This record gives sequence, structure tokens and C-alpha cells, in this order.
Amino acid sequence: MSEIVYPKFRWFVFFALIVATIGQGVSLIWPAPLMEQVARSLHAPLGVTTGAVMVSFSIFVSIGAIVGGICCDRFGVTPTLIVSSILVAGGMLLTPVLGQTLNGMLLTRCIAGLGAGPVTISVGSIAAVWFPFQQRGPITGIQGMCVALGIALGFAFAPMAFMSTHSIGAIGAWLSIFPLVGLVLLVMVPFGPKPPVPMDAHHSASAAASHDFAKVARLPVFYFGILAIFCMSWAFNAVNDLTPVYLSAQPPLGAGHGILNAGKFMGMVQISMMVGSTLSGFLLAKLFKGKVRIACTLAFVVMALGVLCLKSPAIAGNLKVLPLCLFAIGFFEGWIIPNCIAFVSMNFPGHIVGKVVGIWMGLGMVGGTVGVVVGAALLHHTGLYQASLMTIGIVCVAGLIFSSFLKAPSALLAKEPGFKPLQEG
Repeated sequence: MSEIVYPKFRWFVFFALIVATIGQGVSLIWPAPLMEQVARSLHAPLGVTTGAVMVSFSIFVSIGAIVGGICCDRFGVTPTLIVSSILVAGGMLLTPVLGQTLNGMLLTRCIAGLGAGPVTISVGSIAAVWFPFQQRGPITGIQGMCVALGIALGFAFAPMAFMSTHSIGAIGAWLSIFPLVGLVLLVMVPFGPKPPVPMDAHHSASAAASHDFAKVARLPVFYFGILAIFCMSWAFNAVNDLTPVYLSAQPPLGAGHGILNAGKFMGMVQISMMVGSTLSGFLLAKLFKGKVRIACTLAFVVMALGVLCLKSPAIAGNLKVLPLCLFAIGFFEGWIIPNCIAFVSMNFPGHIVGKVVGIWMGLGMVGGTVGVVVGAALLHHTGLYQASLMTIGIVCVAGLIFSSFLKAPSALLAKEPGFKPLQEG
């Protein structure tokens, strides 16, 4: 059997993915630092606006992730990403037209969220098809970093754009430049070299792909992965959607740092998340020896402690301690999802990686929706953010428990006779 040679073009494919990933990160978060202004422009209560604008996006990200995973395996990852980027950019470009009412804004967020889902999960398929086994962990970590980079850019540019335009609709259209650049790069991919082992070759190696997936679905680790991502998504969305207003609003509602400072603080969270995501794959291989459960458990421990400390006004109002707390939260946020995706791409056959990652992320990201709904409801009923922050801490403890079971059993298909992971040529 000849060795598989991986073309250098794989790095362009990956570059196109990370630019598209940055675009979906911007699309996800741009309304969050401006939620008070969005609520005023839509003439709706803050809690209702937060739920409608952010929850709608999260719900359709989950739907898009599941559908996108199936499409990656069935039609190929590049066509799936092209369609997804069109939806992300289209949803943002429609904001000036439809974003004048709550229902219109809801529609634009649904369209963009549907496109963002496949972008988020496609790295599993790209890693399995384009990259050798030992590079898949770092690849997923770097993509996770780019999610955070997109969010950081959204936090940074959205307030500045609002100061210039004072128009919520204009901001969405301006920031669509990020997913549009990703779309241009993705359109170039089909004209380059083909992947070393196309998706149809994976299928020919296993005529019973549905039977293989049925075996995987019977493994306990399949469900613990979903639950760990569920808790991570809850914490991630709740922190990024609720904390900006908590940090900017005046006491007793918030910490009183103002909209610009809050944007800088949350940008720092995303920078620390980028560092954590980038290092996660290397640390998984070198420090944790491939033991995902240890890496994820440690991350949930630190996140729980960080969020509970943030709950204290003494820490939230202390400009010496607050940045350290936010950096720790962001750094360890970046570990969990990249390591879970790497776990799938390294341990499952390539022809079902898209479907498995799509289901893990699609169902797991429902936690993000639940987190925003619960946080918005608690804010509405209490008028304060303390209960929401306490809930995030409790969810991180639950994630700690679930992630402790993320151990690859010997029954994984990747270790069965007849399956041979791709090796570097």
C-alpha cells in the first residue's frame, strides 16, 4: 500500500476555513456589546431583546451544525462551506433592510446562524480528509482560536461602528465584509488540487457507513461528548452574551466600566481564548498524552472558579484583579471544544467524522441557547446578573463531571481491525 501524500494546498484550504470561521464569529457576537442600544432601537425590553437576538442565532447554529455535518460527509466540505458563508454574509447584509423590527432582526439572525453552524463543525472533516493524523489536534485548536478571534473583532468593531453610524442596521452590513472575504477564498478551493483521500474513497472503504455510525452511537463516550459540549456552550454563550452588559452597566445592575471598556475587557477574553485554543492541540499531545478528559476537566474547574469570582462586585470592580479573572476564563474556554473535535477526528473513521462532530456540536450547542434563555430570564426576574453568573458556575461543575468520562474505549471504530487512520506521506 503506497503512502498518502498530503499536498501543501491543504494549508490554503485551512486558511479559507479560518477566515470563514472569523466571519461567523463576528456574525455571532456583534449585537452583544450593543444590546442596550439594540433594545432601544427595536423598542423592546432588554431581556426580551437579548433572548430574541442571541437565542435565535444559537438555535439555528445548532440546526446548521447537524445538517452541515451530514452535508460535509455526503456532498463534500467545500460546497457545504460555500453555501454556509453565503448564508452568514446574507443574514448580515439584510440587517439594514429587515433589522428595524424585532421580527425582522430575528429573521436575519436565523439566516446567519443557519450558515454559521456548518462553518463551526467543518474542521473535523477537513482535518480527517486533508491532514495527517498527528496534525489534526493542532488544526482543531487553531480553528477554535479563530472563533475567538472573530468574536474579539466583533467586540472591538461593533462599538466603534456604532459610535460612527449610530445605526444598528448599518453595523451588521459593514461587518459582513468578514464572511464575504471567507466566501471568496472558499470559492477558489475547488480549482486547486483535490484532497489526498476524497470522501468517496472513505465511503468505499466502508460500505456500511450507516452501520458504522450505529456502532458509534452505542458507545457511552458518544453521549458524554455531547453533554460536555452542552455545558461548554452554555458557559461560552452566557459569558459572551451577558458579561459585556454586566461589565458596562452602572451599579447595581453592573460593574460600571462603560461600553468601550467592557468591549476592551471582552476583547481580552477572546484574545486569551485564542491563546488557549491555539495551545490546546499541542498541550493535548505533549502534556496530556492525548487524554482529552484530563484537559477538559481542568478547563471546567478553572472556568467555574473564574465565573464565581466574577460574580463578586469586589472583583468585578477591581481593575487589577478583573483582567486576570477574565483572562483565566477565556484561556480555558478555548480548550474544550477543539479537544473534543480532535478526539473525534483522531478516533473515528473519516467517512463519519462530519456526522459525529455535527451531532456533538449541534446538540451540544443547544446548551448555548439554553444558557442565554436562562440568563435572560434570570435577568428579567431579578434585575441583576448575579443569579445568571452563579448558574454558569454550576453548569461548569456539571461539565467537569461529564468530561471526566471522555476516555476513548477500545471499541472505537478507529481501533477495530480493518480501519487504518491516515498517515503522513
